[in-house]
Amino acid sequence: MQHRLATLVIALLGIACALPALATDLTPPARAALQRILDGGRDSHSDAVLVLKDGKEVGHYYRGGTPPGPIELMSATKSVVALGIGQLIGQGRVKSLDQPVANFYPEWKQGQKRDITVRMLLNHTSGLQNVAMAPAEIYPAPDAIQLALAAELEHAPGEGFAYNNKATNLLAGIIAEASGKPMDVFFRDGLFAELGVVPGPWDKDEVGNPYAMAGLPLTAADAAKIGQLVLQRGNWHGKQLVPAAYIDTMLSPGQTLDPSSGLLWWLRPAWMHFSFDPDSLAMLRGEGVSEDLVQTLGRALAGTRFDGPDALMAGLSERLGEDVSRVRDELIGKHRIGPYRLFKIERGPVAAYEAQGYLGQYIVVVPAAGLVAVRQVGAPAGDEPQPETDGYGDFTERVVELAVAMGDLASAPAAGAP
Repeated sequence: MQHRLATLVIALLGIACALPALATDLTPPARAALQRILDGGRDSHSDAVLVLKDGKEVGHYYRGGTPPGPIELMSATKSVVALGIGQLIGQGRVKSLDQPVANFYPEWKQGQKRDITVRMLLNHTSGLQNVAMAPAEIYPAPDAIQLALAAELEHAPGEGFAYNNKATNLLAGIIAEASGKPMDVFFRDGLFAELGVVPGPWDKDEVGNPYAMAGLPLTAADAAKIGQLVLQRGNWHGKQLVPAAYIDTMLSPGQTLDPSSGLLWWLRPAWMHFSFDPDSLAMLRGEGVSEDLVQTLGRALAGTRFDGPDALMAGLSERLGEDVSRVRDELIGKHRIGPYRLFKIERGPVAAYEAQGYLGQYIVVVPAAGLVAVRQVGAPAGDEPQPETDGYGDFTERVVELAVAMGDLASAPAAGAP
């Protein structure tokens, strides 16, 4: 009886967290790294985790044992939208990344807004005023495009990096103006049809504009096709759907004023070391952060060093304790100062490209290893989402670790090593 029960448990686990036959070709360290990705999917309450190597599945985890339907990509939608802009540039319907937005919206031909380009919408340097949380300003607005067009400038175009949902939504209008179709129809009839992608209903504002900042639901398998297209530099079964040169630019460092950002794709180094920078306290004072919070941070972080973003966030929570919410509200919410600015950062070479969304929606591409990995989680029905427990913050790190275990990437040097 016990033997049969154990067999049943093993069978059920095999359904939910599977390693296909191809995974048996991996070395034991690589299989262990792959299993760690899938176990993390289960432990973080994921709905889906899917890992491909050279276009073939090597492992998956599905809550309940079967692939779920389309799940909203949240802000990872932005990365898909960037591919649509690349298509339009390849077709000549958008002249270049540096074409002024005023060519599509003549009301911007006056004043500083005439200097805002398509590239600036893609690299978060437009300078448009923005409220960080979309539910506070964007979702209540009946027309997200008009909301962006009417926004004031916080700084001159091109002079500062600020993650900007409002500005990104203008890309939906540009795609519609350039293609003659609403953005969701443009993708449905074009890129998605070529890839065999069947999306869920794209979230829209009251007047019918699809959001470019979020709102696109895809299955894990279809999200993986987006990653595979990027891995293959825009080529799909011998057909160049997005210009390879555009993909290269989209993923190149130096496209933004933030070294971790390309054009609506995030660039993840092979390793990162964070060492607290005492000089950051003067920066905080100069930005108007309260002296009490400056001193709290100085005491809590003095002499600290963390290996990787996930270790950094865990370390901040541990050292700040009850002050974490105050740091989030004042430092990030009020002054828009992210925690990275408190540290000196050592970065390895770029190893992975990542589309990322709220709650931990991921499409991760590691070119050196031929890896594409997707993680999805749906908002809990009737419950508030819990990013702290459900976010899978080290998903990309684990995918990079798999590439290292496969022998396709060098391992990280010790902190402080040359």
